[in-house]
Amino acid sequence: MKKSHTLISILLVFVLFGCPPPKAQKKMPRIFALSNTLDTGIEPSFLIADDFNRNDVLDLVVANSGGHSFSFYKGNGDGSFNDQLVYKTGRGPICLVAGDFNKDGYKDVSVLNYEDQTIQVFLNTRLGSFQRTNQLVKPGKIPINMISGDFNNDGNSDLAVTMRYFQVVIILGKGNGFFKEPVTINVNGQPTGIVVGDYNKDNNTDIAVGLAGSGNTGVQILWGKGDGEFEISKVFKGGKQPLTVVNIDVNNDGYLDLVTSSNSLHALTTLVNNKDKTFTSLRDFASGNFPKFVVAADVTGDGLEDIAVSNSTDDQISVSLGKGDGTFTYPPIYHRVDEHPQGMAIGDFNGDGLIDIATSSRDKNLIDILTKKNMINPKPNPIAAQPVKTG
Repeated sequence: MKKSHTLISILLVFVLFGCPPPKAQKKMPRIFALSNTLDTGIEPSFLIADDFNRNDVLDLVVANSGGHSFSFYKGNGDGSFNDQLVYKTGRGPICLVAGDFNKDGYKDVSVLNYEDQTIQVFLNTRLGSFQRTNQLVKPGKIPINMISGDFNNDGNSDLAVTMRYFQVVIILGKGNGFFKEPVTINVNGQPTGIVVGDYNKDNNTDIAVGLAGSGNTGVQILWGKGDGEFEISKVFKGGKQPLTVVNIDVNNDGYLDLVTSSNSLHALTTLVNNKDKTFTSLRDFASGNFPKFVVAADVTGDGLEDIAVSNSTDDQISVSLGKGDGTFTYPPIYHRVDEHPQGMAIGDFNGDGLIDIATSSRDKNLIDILTKKNMINPKPNPIAAQPVKTG
């Protein structure tokens, strides 16, 4: 009887006071510091960084979705940029890609316009500016995202576009700044994010597509045959409603793996490449609220790739450090930025040999430049990224 009274007393303690709190995680120091802000057009979204004038200095291009334009910023190599040059586009530009579309050795810009459902190409004049071609490419109904790659091994830059209604459109380049007629490939869900890479090391360009919305969700691979044709994989589990897909080698085995972001779970998911044309999904792990864009790079210089995420309703970007075994440190390292961060681009913007981050603020019409702080690289927390319960 005495034993049962003791048990009841213990249970009452747990009911009244709860379980002992978990041991507090050591807060990790911020890796980046805000060093510069750039004015943009209205509602800046997609952001890319590349060396457009071949001076070994990164420049920036951002799509101004509400201003129906894009802005070009020439980098000065010290973390600063020249004033924006604004180029009018179609209505609602939502995506940009860089590629040498006319094979003159200089990167050009291709713009995907959501409202007009068109693609425009702006060729590099080699004088620090761009000139739009007179071709208006029409990929189809409700384009979502776009990427560039050479899909038929002819040395020309091609385009791939995800379409709302279960399709990916392939548009082969002619090598002179113009493109052939679009070719449609059916996929098994509503495609969103898209990246290219050689996932099976056959020297052909493959395409990884995030599938969300109704129907199947996850990631589907279009295995490139090297002639502009593709073999369609099954759908691999890859998060609930994946919005963005990024290439990353999470386990240092030399094969490209994938990480997806999911708005509905406020989480990220790693897909490990099994080297046999299949992928295995690991458990979802925590991000900030409404992760929008994801980029991957070795931000600490330890030889392991890390990820940075724009969390659009937190007004923060978070950095999770890779552990080299497919997992990431927890908690993420949060950095405050301007309101509603969207697009992200990474690179060395100030010439110090360290990775920096640029992110666009949709509500403030700004680009924030965050440079790597002059500090000893933080040691990864030994605790793996926190899994997210999916019910």
